[in-house]
Amino acid sequence: MHKILLTIILETTKNKKLFDIAQGVADITEELMEDSIDWQLEDFPQDGDEYGAIHAEVLQMTIKIMYKNITSRTYN
Repeated sequence: MHKILLTIILETTKNKKLFDIAQGVADITEELMEDSIDWQLEDFPQDGDEYGAIHAEVLQMTIKIMYKNITSRTYN
């Protein structure tokens, strides 16, 4: 019983550490994406009010493309 409990605790700790790593990567990636979109939109014609909507649309499109690319990969 103690061995099972210890295994569960260790697995939970491992998952928490992996989640923390993934969260850190996500935070950095989001910041880089925001900056990249700003840079890419510099020469794109838009009005001030449109910029936020355009930026949000490009961000969502980018995430969908990334998700599709990642989920279509096969890992050995």
